[in-house]
Amino acid sequence: MKALRKYFQKAIPDSDVDGVELKLSDFDGLLSEWIWQIDRQGNFQFSNGSLERRVGWQSGSFNRRNIEDILGDLSSPLKSNNEIALNKIKSSISNHMHFRDTELCLTGVQGEDVQLYLSGNPVTNSAGNFSGYRGVGRLMSPRSKDVANPTLLKTLMQAIENTPNGVLITNKDGIITYINPGFTKITGFNSAESLGKTPRILSSGQNGDSFYGDFWATIKQGKSWQGTLRNKRKSGELFWCRETISPVTLHDGTISNFIAIQQDVNDEVIASESLKLSEERFKGFADAASDWYWEMDAELRFSYVSEAACENAGRKREEMLGGRRSELVTCDGDKESWENHLNDLKQRKSFKDYSYSFVRDDGQMRKWEISGKPYFDRNNTFVGYRGIGRDVTESKILEEQLHQSQKMEVVGHLTGGIAHDFNNLLAIILGNTEFLREMAEEGAPAAALVEKADNIIHAANRGANITNQLLMFSRKQPLLPVVLGLGVEVKNIKDMLESSVGGAIEIKIDSVDGLWQCQVDEDQLINAILNLAINARDAMNKSGTLYITMKNVYFEQSDLRRDISKGSYVVLSIRDTGCGMYPETLKKVFEPFFSTKEVGKGTGLGLSMVYGFAKKSGGAVWIDSVVGKGTDVQLYLPRYIDSDM
Repeated sequence: MKALRKYFQKAIPDSDVDGVELKLSDFDGLLSEWIWQIDRQGNFQFSNGSLERRVGWQSGSFNRRNIEDILGDLSSPLKSNNEIALNKIKSSISNHMHFRDTELCLTGVQGEDVQLYLSGNPVTNSAGNFSGYRGVGRLMSPRSKDVANPTLLKTLMQAIENTPNGVLITNKDGIITYINPGFTKITGFNSAESLGKTPRILSSGQNGDSFYGDFWATIKQGKSWQGTLRNKRKSGELFWCRETISPVTLHDGTISNFIAIQQDVNDEVIASESLKLSEERFKGFADAASDWYWEMDAELRFSYVSEAACENAGRKREEMLGGRRSELVTCDGDKESWENHLNDLKQRKSFKDYSYSFVRDDGQMRKWEISGKPYFDRNNTFVGYRGIGRDVTESKILEEQLHQSQKMEVVGHLTGGIAHDFNNLLAIILGNTEFLREMAEEGAPAAALVEKADNIIHAANRGANITNQLLMFSRKQPLLPVVLGLGVEVKNIKDMLESSVGGAIEIKIDSVDGLWQCQVDEDQLINAILNLAINARDAMNKSGTLYITMKNVYFEQSDLRRDISKGSYVVLSIRDTGCGMYPETLKKVFEPFFSTKEVGKGTGLGLSMVYGFAKKSGGAVWIDSVVGKGTDVQLYLPRYIDSDM
């Protein structure tokens, strides 16, 4: 370009115009720059056709036309700077002045912006008179304009040299012409080992010819290609590489180079494959397990259910996904407990062994038990719930049958004491009735008759109370936790307790003021108290003192010895003055069917059911016993705290 400018700065006589056109025409089609000449009126004498081709005009269209008109027609009307540039060119030509790199934005053949940097020198004839202008124009797209900026070019090169990603440039035939330090760090190949070679120096032999064929077909069409492939380092180590390969095209659309940007994703791919394998392994376990796994999103809709859940529900997976668990609650008896459960979900609480009934489409009623906990993202935003579930229909039936049979066993133990009490009550009733008859025949005063009648009524009421308690306890009813006070429950069954242990055993009941409430199944609680009372009676050989005490306790940290978690508890203690137990016996007392009683005197299920009741209620059982002094059984039940308070 400098040589051309020197050439155009030489004065060429008007008389040699044809010779000038001949010399200028030698450059036609050879240069991307626009070379032009105008006469003193501003009309074109020569154009090498570069600008015409760029804007979609035919070669020679500028001849004898005015430069100001041509530039005005080609200038983009949307660019406000064009008017300033045109006025500058017009002023320079009018005053016969040089102008350099005056920028105009023109509209290209496909409607794209074309930047024209126009330079021109005034020309004089041999007589020294002004005869016109000769000049050049550099044509480039806006992007080419930025690339031509030396400062930007330096910045880009610094970025390429310092990026940890590998940058590889080849010519159109795939011969490597440039690599950056990042490429060397990733692959181990330096410039001397790479330049002049092809990217096949990285070939691992594991991608396949069809793989390379596909991406070469893509980039040779002028399109970019992205993908992850297995490459080989100089050391021979295989690694996963994510690449983007883009073609570099000239103005005429031909490809001059290819640029590849490489990112070492070996650790990422290995981690992803490990995660995929782990997910497949989990899915295999989940689908094979009798328990099932589930996940709900933030709207409490199923986003995942394992195959076992679908089988138990009698539905296809696509029928369950997107649905809510509340849609599976089909029994009116579960509606109230479900509302409480929904409140826990809204408060993002964890839950364990929540039980509800579900009627399948084929009419089967199933009992399900689920546990779950909420999970949150890194911003502590609620994402949903994850948990497990199981079908407990058969086990619930067996549990209720066992519970009922255990109650009937307790009733059997009560029979003797109750029969004795009824004999005493009947004796009172019969004796007072006979006295009442004799006194009536003898004309006794009314006050004396009323006293005897009151004795009869009191004895009958006590008998009725014992009968009602026994019927209430022995009837079959569903297990349902309710909020209750231990002091009230013990007071309500005091008559039945006294009948069960016999008159030779004194019962002493003590409770602290402000005793906390707990939430347990009332029937199981009474069963546990009666079991412990009967065990105490047998240990004292039907004579002694039975202490029943109730108090509040708080554990600041978990008590591993008692298997009690941190928190607040109501403690029910039943202590006897009996024979006590040896340490060897104490270790086995909670085992099912273990009993210290004679054969036929017990099933050995009493204490194991008490233990099960405590654990299912979220509490624990602890026993202290000293041989010859007695046994103290402590039942720890979690304090109930109303979430609405």
